Amino acid sequence: MGILFDMAAFYRWLEQASDRELLARRDEALNIKDHISDSDLKQDLCHLIRLTEEELVARKFRA
Repeated sequence: MGILFDMAAFYRWLEQASDRELLARRDEALNIKDHISDSDLKQDLCHLIRLTEEELVARKFRA
């Protein structure tokens, strides 16, 4: 249940976080992305960054 639980927690955070929190976490992820050597981990991180950015864009269109 590990990864499914973690993703469920991520999606819950994505819905509940403020725009400021989303931007801060996205910026942190972008900063560490270049320091990651494992390609699979880097790909996973890019996916989470994309989901965060999609949430930010969706919020702008809902407002």
